[in-house]
Amino acid sequence: MERSLPQVPGVVVFDVGGVLSAQEGGVPEVAAALGVSADVLGPAYWRYRDGYDRGDDARTYWTAVLTDLGLTASDVEARIEAVDAVDAARWGAPTAASAELLAAVCASGTRTGILSNAPQSLAGVVRAAAWSRPLEHLVFSCDLRAAKPEPAAYAAVEEAFGVPGSEVVFLDDRPVNVEAARERGWRAHLWTGADDAWGALRAEAGRG
Repeated sequence: MERSLPQVPGVVVFDVGGVLSAQEGGVPEVAAALGVSADVLGPAYWRYRDGYDRGDDARTYWTAVLTDLGLTASDVEARIEAVDAVDAARWGAPTAASAELLAAVCASGTRTGILSNAPQSLAGVVRAAAWSRPLEHLVFSCDLRAAKPEPAAYAAVEEAFGVPGSEVVFLDDRPVNVEAARERGWRAHLWTGADDAWGALRAEAGRG
């Protein structure tokens, strides 16, 4: 039986990685494609990720990651396009539980959007995906050259929707991002799973 939600006053904004898509993101798939373990890939993958999320190009990011893994220059060049595609596709795929929740929020008539720290490749996958079409605004750090928890990221959402922070309900899996949102007056909730999010959004709807 499909679950439904009442309309939530204001707007509901979701993070992507770790909220709509799985917490581990593209690391397992990229590691498998490279023939290394996720534990080996992880440190290099995350070491340079902040710059990539802020708009550095894919070649810069993946060259740094793959070089740290010990690949030769020719191997790096041959693998960049493939691993970037694998990575973006994995981060851009919602879990079944998150997809069900997102569909219910959209069906309720609630204004919805995304605020995600994401590189251009992932932003492109999300924009092209059928699941994102009902969403009103998609805000990505790569376009802003600013990332959560910086104030500019949250300000961009308020400007896009034309609402004050008090009208934004936000779901994110990182406490630092949630705290920064709350400091702006957002009604921010730490994502601990889709089941808890159903309850949080029902409570927000009841406030209207």
